[in-house]
Amino acid sequence: MSRKLTPRQVIARSYPTWDYGMADRLIAWLDDCGYEIVEKGATLQDASLVPTATDQQEQLKLARAH
Repeated sequence: MSRKLTPRQVIARSYPTWDYGMADRLIAWLDDCGYEIVEKGATLQDASLVPTATDQQEQLKLARAH
């Protein structure tokens, strides 16, 4: 049976003394920078680097405006 750790525990255990304070600060900093911790195997709509048709239309509108 595998033990499932929270993201906070995984980050804290990377420090010699399981520093939960540092893990909390790191998670807060990543959140402030716009990153999000997701479950393994989860797919996000925003994660694709391939532009959608809407993205391409918006880029064309911006190009015509300049």
